[in-house]
Amino acid sequence: MCFPEDLPEETIEIDLPESERTCPQTGAERRIIRWEQTEKIHFLPGHFKRLVIRRAVRAVPFSAQQASGEPVETPVLTAEMPAEYRVIPGAVATAGLLAYLMVAKYCDHLPFYRLQQIFHRRHRVVIDRNAMCHWIGRCEELLERLHEAQRKELVSGQYLQIDETFIKLLDPDSPGKARKSYFWVIVRPREGVLFQFDPGRAHTVALEMLEGFAGRLQSDGFAAYGTLAAKNPGLTRFACWAHVRRKFVEALDCNGAAAAWYVAEIQRLYRIEAEAREKGIDHGGRTALRIQRSVPVLATIKARLDADRLGGCHLPSSPLAKAMNYTVGLWTELTRYAEPGNGMVEIDTNLVENAIRPSAIGKKNWLFIGHPKAGQRSAVIYTMVENCRLHGIDPLAYLTDVMPKLVDREAGADVTDLLPRQWKAARSAE
Repeated sequence: MCFPEDLPEETIEIDLPESERTCPQTGAERRIIRWEQTEKIHFLPGHFKRLVIRRAVRAVPFSAQQASGEPVETPVLTAEMPAEYRVIPGAVATAGLLAYLMVAKYCDHLPFYRLQQIFHRRHRVVIDRNAMCHWIGRCEELLERLHEAQRKELVSGQYLQIDETFIKLLDPDSPGKARKSYFWVIVRPREGVLFQFDPGRAHTVALEMLEGFAGRLQSDGFAAYGTLAAKNPGLTRFACWAHVRRKFVEALDCNGAAAAWYVAEIQRLYRIEAEAREKGIDHGGRTALRIQRSVPVLATIKARLDADRLGGCHLPSSPLAKAMNYTVGLWTELTRYAEPGNGMVEIDTNLVENAIRPSAIGKKNWLFIGHPKAGQRSAVIYTMVENCRLHGIDPLAYLTDVMPKLVDREAGADVTDLLPRQWKAARSAE
């Protein structure tokens, strides 16, 4: 690492608290005998700054010890380093610089090699990519506590959406070769999101993520979710009409008029949902609207599906036949959203797909995950920044503030109050 000599500099002096400046044994004042000096590199949006942190070292004068009449051993005390400068013990980076590195990669989608070039070109600051990776790994260890707290909060609710997206992983057993790995994502609409990385697509990943969950789970038609529902009697499965619509849209080129009829009917279902949002009606009102208007449309679609499939007018291998078979296979799960008591359930899983989208943009820039451990590190940080986005929080301000608090929070202590939604509520109350 290399930092220019003319980097803007700020000196911060930290003294002992008033309560510790007087020796309880002698009653004498502990005087400053020297300053313990440490240099840190801080980043504020747009520029770097060198911080010279001078911590007071105080001790009782020898004459005051002699005046007490008896030999007294009084400790030499050094002012404590503030938590924002010891997020990573011994590292030159402050909480602000560490937070910026995470935001730059996981919000602004800048790979570290490009960030290294930007620092050197614009600020004449050289920070090795390996150092950045090491720092982010240490930050992930700190944020892992929030990741688990977020998971527990989400599964305590009554309704979740789940999806997965593939990402390239460099295989440590086959250097130079990439294979598919996955980010699994669960969302409680408008309340929270959680990312989990896994090298595979086995249903065991979803089982682990949803441990303790009993309620409504909405997903696409991936077989693992059916297995999950079968193993968990407390789980009610819902399907996604957006996936159904895409399959009929794909059939338009080969089966134009017939596929277009299904697309138009599905669009009627979506117009009903849009009307409910525009009117701002509650879950009970949405249920009543669906029973009155969506259920007849669903019945019309089902009647046409049965007639078309029985009629044998379309080749089994045609896109339209595949779309119809997919729809019929999930019909119970697709229509369950319009049943009484399910007003909280959306018509599709677009909310979880929206949460995934930033990671999809990111992987176009940094291309692949270099190691399975780096995959979970990314999942933890994506969880934090996406919850910030969901609740309208500046992730740079959030991470800069929360990481030092985690440093001072005892291991095993509850950290739910530091999750983005609760953090924002506390700041608003203040």
